[in-house]
Amino acid sequence: MTGMLITMPLQADETKKETQQLSKAQIAKMAANPLSYLWMLATQYDYIQMDGDVNGADKLRIDRFTMMPIMPMQLTESTKLVFRPWLPLFGAKLPYRNMDNLKYNGATLDPGDIGNPDNWRITGTDYHGGMGDVGFWAALTSNEGASPPFVWGAGITTMFDTASRDQFGTGKNAAGPMGVAFYFSDRWIVGAIAQHWVAYSGDSDRRHVSLTDVQYVLRYRINEETYIGMAPNMQYNWVTNDYLLPVGGGGDTIVKLGRLPVKVGAEIYYYAKHGPDAIHNDWQFRVFIIPILPSPAWSHKPIF
Repeated sequence: MTGMLITMPLQADETKKETQQLSKAQIAKMAANPLSYLWMLATQYDYIQMDGDVNGADKLRIDRFTMMPIMPMQLTESTKLVFRPWLPLFGAKLPYRNMDNLKYNGATLDPGDIGNPDNWRITGTDYHGGMGDVGFWAALTSNEGASPPFVWGAGITTMFDTASRDQFGTGKNAAGPMGVAFYFSDRWIVGAIAQHWVAYSGDSDRRHVSLTDVQYVLRYRINEETYIGMAPNMQYNWVTNDYLLPVGGGGDTIVKLGRLPVKVGAEIYYYAKHGPDAIHNDWQFRVFIIPILPSPAWSHKPIF
């Protein structure tokens, strides 16, 4: 095999056998494709340092651990679905006064919506943990659409109000469209995963959600199994006109733990642009470990 995806579904035993026989270089190419037939258990840790116009803002931080299984399955002989849920767990060092409902001029504001910096001073911080909003995206594509050099897919994305603290979620159930588009050359990978959520239910006291997230990807292959580049998440909040634009980079490679291939990597980002919030993301460090799992037999058999 060359790392290019097949255009017809493999039988389960054939897929398992070929996956075990793939080289690390071939696995590296396939693991970089968000619509490949590989099943992966993506685990990601993000350390986010805060800053802003408020005294003490530079002492705030967020620790986020996210589990994101990637589960492709064959719908028909010619079409496939890639299902990607996520479960975020948070730890955060936040202002005391921001741990419950934040009051500003008598109005209840969303956590993080600090208001006028002149009227807000951080007198202390505390560290709390909990679960964030879980969700998933599901992309539909053809067998050819999942095969490099041009990879594409489209579907839906959704988030659910499951956060254990207000600061770790939006307080809303939201859904919307999503799309994937990538180009693979011998050395370069260029692409993006775009999602947009609009709230359809949830806490009426919380702010409406209309949020766009674009993970843009630019990677360069320096050897058969190692890439350098970037894959940060840009965001734009259509309700508040806040935005985030991280820039930076890192690298990843494929290692094997026994017979299990694992993609490992690290990246660091500086937030070159951010919204007008008095407290905002300043820089971010990310580590990810992605075991590549044997796919179940049923996922290779057309459902319809």
